[in-house]
Amino acid sequence: MSKVLQVKRQREIFGLSLLYWGLWLAILILWMGRFVTSFLSIYLVSALHINEGVVGTVVSMYGFGSIVGCLFGGTLSDRFGRQPMIVIGEIGAAAALLVVSILAHPIGLGAALFVYGAFASLPSPAIAAYIADVVPVQRQQRAYVLQSWAINFGYAIGPIVANQLVKVSYSLMFYVEAAVMIGVTALLVAFFREVKHLGIAVPVAVAHSARTAVPDDDNAAGARGDGSGQALSHDSNGSAISLASTTTSIGPGESTTPPTGSSNTVSDEPAAQKPSPSSPSMRESWRRVLTDVPFLAFSVLMFGYFLVYFQSTSGLPIAMTNLGLGLGDYSVLLTINGFMLCALQIPAMKIFARMGNSRVLVAGLAVTVIGYAVQIVADSWAGFALAVVLWTLGELGTFPIATTTVAAMAPSSARGTYQGVYNVLWSLSIALAPMIGGWVISDFGGRVLWIACTLVLIAVTCGLRVTKASRDRAMARNVREQVAE
Repeated sequence: MSKVLQVKRQREIFGLSLLYWGLWLAILILWMGRFVTSFLSIYLVSALHINEGVVGTVVSMYGFGSIVGCLFGGTLSDRFGRQPMIVIGEIGAAAALLVVSILAHPIGLGAALFVYGAFASLPSPAIAAYIADVVPVQRQQRAYVLQSWAINFGYAIGPIVANQLVKVSYSLMFYVEAAVMIGVTALLVAFFREVKHLGIAVPVAVAHSARTAVPDDDNAAGARGDGSGQALSHDSNGSAISLASTTTSIGPGESTTPPTGSSNTVSDEPAAQKPSPSSPSMRESWRRVLTDVPFLAFSVLMFGYFLVYFQSTSGLPIAMTNLGLGLGDYSVLLTINGFMLCALQIPAMKIFARMGNSRVLVAGLAVTVIGYAVQIVADSWAGFALAVVLWTLGELGTFPIATTTVAAMAPSSARGTYQGVYNVLWSLSIALAPMIGGWVISDFGGRVLWIACTLVLIAVTCGLRVTKASRDRAMARNVREQVAE
């Protein structure tokens, strides 16, 4: 057995390798310091005294910038590698955020937020694709749930930190977030160099051998009903994964847990001696995405959910302010949301593994519908707190499961592009949600906004249930294609 393989086996935690946990730590630190966007609307109204209607347009520029970042970030990561897109995005976002902190005119702020959004979103599809590259398919649900936990933990800590910073100065909030981004970038550069020094591959694409389990949507994570995380295949040791790199130093092709006394032995030869698939052109990747009807249908439905979700950081603080509630009240709700997700996300993994992705998504959205229905009649902090608790429970089964679904539907050669398109709709919702929420609240009031959100969520829930069969077929076809590579 090779030295490199021994290093990787020794450093596995919860069945996930060093390649995953290094990035996970960076994500955790990054989101502990990512709080500007949550407080941006309040900052513009309270500190800069910009009109509420204009605030919605200014904040939406961040979302429009994110669209550009996702469009290019995913495709470029397929072509040039995940690492450069992650590092460039964090450095550029830190610089743009410092510019935002010194501006006061709505036009200049809008332009700077557009640039900030573009750089900040550049790493998102690359990170999602990186996880799919380095984590075996039967453990991807676990990986994305743990990634979501790191984000939510940071999201819970962030408002507490930001609330203290703004008591000193709103500018300090911008400076601290920029410093965190720069620190995370340094951490990632050191991590990627160490990975390269150890000779462990950071692949651009993953070629699955014929022993990989073919998942359907109810078992897209490849987990057994007992939540063990093992693939439902003839080889339950997960030996189906073979890593091949086209951009960095090449590690050995091996299984996650090498079987003993089996013909499926682990190769000690470097993967560089094995043929690796050539990187597809950007045109080929985009053609594949734009002709994948089940994926596009899923993305459009999730876009409806995103539009509602981002009212939590755009419409909700404005609606609460109109009812006489303050920044501290809103901050506590964000903290409740974050800590609930942190406390429940990991225990929920075994339940999710038994239910299957589609059932988890539909159940999560159904609970979210109830939460927004409660928000319709909420007129006090306690009412909003109950609503937040309910739609937080729904959130447990949406974001990590949706990302897992996208990873399962994406061919290995175009993972970044698929994640990029999915994140484009996420970013578009960031841009549109403040505009829609601000307009509805301004002209019709907060109650009408929550009624509209509830109706949209009902439509999304029904749509995901109806399109389940097409997603199952698409994921099975995609795995068969990877087996044939």
